[in-house]
Amino acid sequence: MATVEFRQASRIYDPTRPPAVNRINLNITDGEFLVLVGPSGCGKSTTLRMLAGLEPVDEGQILIDGEDVTETRPRDRDVAMVFQSYALYPNMTARQNMAFALENAKMVKATINERVEFAAKMLELEDLLDSKPSAMSGGQRQRVAMGRAIVREPKVFLMDEPLSNLDAKLRVSTRSQILALQRKLGTTTVYVTHDQTEAMTMGDRVCVLKNGILQQVDTPGTLYKNPGNTFVATFIGSPAMTLIENVRIQSSRAVILHDALEQDLKMPPSQMEKVHTDKVIIGVRPENFNVVSVNEKPSEFALPLRVDIVEHLGAEAYAYCTPLFPEESDLVVRGGRVIVRLNRGVKADSGDTLWINMDEDGVVFFDPETEINLDYL
Repeated sequence: MATVEFRQASRIYDPTRPPAVNRINLNITDGEFLVLVGPSGCGKSTTLRMLAGLEPVDEGQILIDGEDVTETRPRDRDVAMVFQSYALYPNMTARQNMAFALENAKMVKATINERVEFAAKMLELEDLLDSKPSAMSGGQRQRVAMGRAIVREPKVFLMDEPLSNLDAKLRVSTRSQILALQRKLGTTTVYVTHDQTEAMTMGDRVCVLKNGILQQVDTPGTLYKNPGNTFVATFIGSPAMTLIENVRIQSSRAVILHDALEQDLKMPPSQMEKVHTDKVIIGVRPENFNVVSVNEKPSEFALPLRVDIVEHLGAEAYAYCTPLFPEESDLVVRGGRVIVRLNRGVKADSGDTLWINMDEDGVVFFDPETEINLDYL
């Protein structure tokens, strides 16, 4: 087990273009399961490869257990990496694949056998130790790749999208196995994925990247409830948070107006003090919209939405809607779509009109200029 620290670490492929990884500062505690997440091309795999020593660090430093490993060879960093493509030797059995690195290190045969048997039992691979990769399923191959990392007993596990080649059902079961395994071993783990659901269910903390720049590092719950900026707000969560621009601030209140009626969004005074314009961006999760009525205009404040699609997910249903704001309204819904979770008992179909308001406790306020959550300014 070990701590990991990135200090202003950058990877620059082309000096004429922005860095692939741009001055990342990140501290990973001993035994932590940290997930790097972001869209394709954001720099998450490059960050992992920098830690592994497979990519150079052009600026800054990387430390493992307080020791600067920026110029250290990959083999001397005491880290083990699990790749997306499994990277198993096809002519070797599972046992031979798992033992290969230990044999190269001239380890005693009895110790090698002990470690391989231990890893195989933990990963439920005992019946496959004498099988070659061609005779295994994708999930079994991935477990062999993990076993090869486990037998090395490294300071840090590095996992680069290890589940992306598996089908949906196997991906769910395998991620729970990985998490249980990490909890049992207590090894510091850095895990890369583009799947934000995977990130939220696995990580002790989640690090969100965009264009090589670290956006926010926090617990999954904080990222969901109190995202640091509008990018994190819309990237984390499925379905995504709805962003509404040009919400007015008047008389020291943030209000939404419609048909001479209004809803006070109960913006905290501490955030109100940080706003330097008369408008603000708000973010609302699907579960924080309240359906006031369907197809019948209410007498109380409510905003009208046209239902485009209703997505049924077993116990839950989500309505994907287009706002029906009047032309004179300043309100702009980013992306042009509002997503509302339909509570039990609410019936709505495509073409219906939903009338909604917001649960004030679930509204997040963003600065209109920087798009940073006002709670963090």
